[in-house]
Amino acid sequence: MNNRQGLAISHLQYADDTLIFCDADSSQLKYLRVILILFEAISGLHINWRKSFIFPVNEVPRINMLANILGGKIGDLPTTYLGMPLGDKSRSKGIWNNILEKCEKKLVNWKSQYLPLGGRVTLINSVLDALPTYMMSVFHMPANVIDRMDAIRRNFLWQGNCDPNNHKFHLVKWDQVILSKKEGGLGIRNLKI
Repeated sequence: MNNRQGLAISHLQYADDTLIFCDADSSQLKYLRVILILFEAISGLHINWRKSFIFPVNEVPRINMLANILGGKIGDLPTTYLGMPLGDKSRSKGIWNNILEKCEKKLVNWKSQYLPLGGRVTLINSVLDALPTYMMSVFHMPANVIDRMDAIRRNFLWQGNCDPNNHKFHLVKWDQVILSKKEGGLGIRNLKI
C-alpha cells in the first residue's frame, strides 16, 4: 500500500486482551497480521488465534476471506465483553436484564439468612448499588429500569428474609431513604442522579 494515510488502525487494551479497530480492507488486515506476528517474535508472548475474533460492523463483504487473513473466528454482534454488551442499542432496556437478574439471584441467597436492617442497608450499598454502577459508567439507565431496581432494593430493605407474599409495610418513603445520611436518609444511592 503506497498511500499510508489510508491505514487507520486503533486499539484498546485491557489486561491481557486487545481490541483492534480497522477497516474491512484485506491490505490493512495483512499489515495487522504481520505486526502481530512480529510482536510475538519480539516479545516472546503468543497470541491465542483460536480465541481471536473478528466482529463485522454492519454488512461486510468477503468476511470469511478477511477472517482467514487474520486467523481468527467470525463473531456476531451483539456480544458481551468484560461484562459490557457490545453492538446493542445503548438505550435498549434489554441490556439491563442481566443486571436485574444478578440482583435477584443475590437476593435469593441473602433472603435465606437472617439479616437485620443495618445488614440489609450494607448489602444494598455494597452490592445492589455496585452491580449497575459499572454499566452506568457507559450506558444511560432507562427510567423503567431505575424503577425496577428501586423496587428490588426497597422490597429487600423492608421485607428482608420474609416471604415476599407476606407483604410488610414500608416504614419510610423511598425518597427519604435514598437521601444521604447527613440529610436524614440511609445513604442508599439515588439511581436517578
